Amino acid sequence: MASSFQSLKLSLHFLVFCIIAIFTNLINSPISIHALNVGVETNAGLSLEKECSRTCESKFCAVPPFLRYGKYCGIMYSGCPGEQPCDGLDACCMKHDLCIQHKDNNYLNLECNENFLSCVAKFTNSGSPTFKENTCSITTVVRVITDVIDAAVAAGKIFKKP
Repeated sequence: MASSFQSLKLSLHFLVFCIIAIFTNLINSPISIHALNVGVETNAGLSLEKECSRTCESKFCAVPPFLRYGKYCGIMYSGCPGEQPCDGLDACCMKHDLCIQHKDNNYLNLECNENFLSCVAKFTNSGSPTFKENTCSITTVVRVITDVIDAAVAAGKIFKKP
């Protein structure tokens, strides 16, 4: 059972790595960000177009490509300029977004990703509450975020991204 769990975990890490690689290639390509909207929109609010948020959300908690937590946590998802984070974890995501922006949108930047993992660990260990309207298990959200960023760190080391 332990080996099948490890195999599943490695498969999930590989899937997350592939997702990050695809998004990184799309973001670093000359294609307009609006070209990412490939019609995946539904009434559930799914979209591959980069959005900014003014409301604290908690959707798709266990689905890395669609996770929406707070205003800043999620792939291709961020708070609108000037928006305050919803809680400590959302503040970590906001800092990560700003760091990535300052590093020419290099989503594999080791400094940004390692600082983000450290911030998430501090939030988790602090026992700080989540925002009032949160419907996600914070353990699930932290696991999803950590898995995605661990894959980004591994990819950054493979592709020698600073």
